[in-house]
Amino acid sequence: MRTFKFLTVLILGLAIFGSAGYFGYILFIKPGRLERNDKAAKASGPAATPTPDSGIPGFQRIKTLQAAGITPTVREEWVAWVASNANSPLLPQARQLLGNANMTLLFDPSANPTLVTYSVVKGDSLAKIASKQHSSAELIQRANQLPNINLQIGQQLVIPQLKISLEIDHAAKTVTLLENGSYLKQYPLLSCSGATKATATINSKVLDKSALSGTKRIAFGDKAYAPAEKTILLTQAPSIVAAPEQQIPPATTDAGQTNAPAASPSPAFMPGGYVLSREDLQEIFPLVSRNTPVIIH
Repeated sequence: MRTFKFLTVLILGLAIFGSAGYFGYILFIKPGRLERNDKAAKASGPAATPTPDSGIPGFQRIKTLQAAGITPTVREEWVAWVASNANSPLLPQARQLLGNANMTLLFDPSANPTLVTYSVVKGDSLAKIASKQHSSAELIQRANQLPNINLQIGQQLVIPQLKISLEIDHAAKTVTLLENGSYLKQYPLLSCSGATKATATINSKVLDKSALSGTKRIAFGDKAYAPAEKTILLTQAPSIVAAPEQQIPPATTDAGQTNAPAASPSPAFMPGGYVLSREDLQEIFPLVSRNTPVIIH
């Protein structure tokens, strides 16, 4: 009986004092906390809203113009947009589109006043013309989209006289192509295994270029030159090489069927050096020659 009375008194006490505590919190403590939180919110100012990217309309407009055809005007508009929108999330894409425009117009006489027009005479070869015009045979072939090294008397050629340099950035994992110090195009580095991260700027240069079929070196002009494995050798740094065509061995399913290789290259299957995609290295290769400056960051 005493136990029952004790429990009854205890329950009534908890109900009374618990209710009093709850109402005390609601009436006195909670308003003070809300007031302090409100003051803190006012002191920190209103919540920041993202600033709209003012470069979007211009980006879309120039991109539409470029889709209709690359012209010097489109290129100049990209140059102006990039200079005015350094903080835009669209900047990497704009630089890529500018690079595509630059490469398209690089060998267009109407867009590049440094190009020289040359008429082929008897006894000429690409090597002889390159020597006379201070260019390179491979670059002349590339500029004129010649299917081979054969020439016809009277044939009109454009002769590039470029001042190419390269910049390799370890942190950004990019290779940037420059012409006379100005941005031409940027390429992503797929890997730089075996390349020591530069703690200071390194001034290097192209030591040599090689085209190999297996272990055999292929000379420019040979029919096997185009598909040969290209390498750009550098002084004081690893070579610039192409990613292997099949980076990852095909996987075999339980049924014994072979799946296609993975699309993304794996660092485990990358060669040493500065690795570019095969397409990117093919584009850069004719533009550089021995002693082309290379800056490594």
